This record gives sequence, structure tokens and C-alpha cells, in this order.
Amino acid sequence: TRQTTENAARMEAIVRIIERITGSVGFLTSLIIIPLIVATCYEVFSRYVFGAPTIWAFELGYIITGTHFLLGAAIALLRGAHIRIDLIYSHFSEKTKAGVDLFFYLTLFLPFLVLLCESLFDYGFRAYLNGERSGASAWNPPIWPFRALLTAGFVLLALQVVAEVLKCLAILRGRPIPNTQRG
Repeated sequence: TRQTTENAARMEAIVRIIERITGSVGFLTSLIIIPLIVATCYEVFSRYVFGAPTIWAFELGYIITGTHFLLGAAIALLRGAHIRIDLIYSHFSEKTKAGVDLFFYLTLFLPFLVLLCESLFDYGFRAYLNGERSGASAWNPPIWPFRALLTAGFVLLALQVVAEVLKCLAILRGRPIPNTQRG
């Protein structure tokens, strides 16, 4: 039983570390809305007051919006905010829910995220090596930083899935990890 208690404590520590990372990145991600607002306001002011639209605001806007969305996926999972069809699921016991979640995390979600992260890393790294640019506006910035953030968003989501797997295992073992982050 001492070994079981130590294992449970280790699992909880791992979950807490991952959730701290997810929460911190989630908070920082919420702050990137500020430059989006500033850039959009500047663009509107520049366009309608000076009659001189910028060459960078549109592209910066979609890059920031995409970054916000992708880095926010892990915090949404942490807080249970992703959309779920729970017509049947909501009637399950906590252990049954944990078993169903565990099955889908391990058979579909985590393997998909691992393959996606690997592909996205290669995609971003090739953009860096080739000096690829966005090509979406006259500004035409290097695209690798955005692709690196894209990869980071999915890596963070994969880490949060690992935390969710550990929480499911804890529930199935009868030692649920107290949830401090559900919104």
C-alpha cells in the first residue's frame, strides 16, 4: 500500500506540473489579444483617418488569432470546455466516464497528436531552413515562427492529454486527483 500511495503521489505531482504549464501558457495566451486589439485599432485608424492602410495588420491579425486559438486548446481541455456530445456519457458513473475517456485518449487522441506534432515540427523546420515566407500580404514575414507556435500548441495539448490520462487512471484506481482547474 505504501508503494501505491507513492505512485499516486507521483501521478498527482506530474498532473500538477502539466496543469501549471497549461495554466501559465493559457494565461500568457490570453494576453496576446492585447496586441491584436492594438493592431486592429491602428489599422482602422490608419485606413480611415490617414487613408493609408498598413501592409501588415491583416496578416498579423490572423497569425495572432491562430496562435490564440491553438495555444488555447490545452487550457480548454484542462477546464473541460471542449464540446462533447454527452447524451449518453452524462449518465455514466465517474469510473465509466474515466474508462471511456481513457480509451479514446489512448487509442485516438494521443496517437493522433503525436503524429501531428511530428509532422508540424518537420513542416516548421523546413520553413525555417528554406527561409519560407507567408506570401499572404505585402508584409510577407517569415512563416516559421508561426509554425513553431502551431507545433507548440499541439505539443501542449498532447501534454494535457497525458495529464488527463493520469487523472482517468487515478479515478479507475479509486484515488481521484482533485481537480483545481475546471472552469
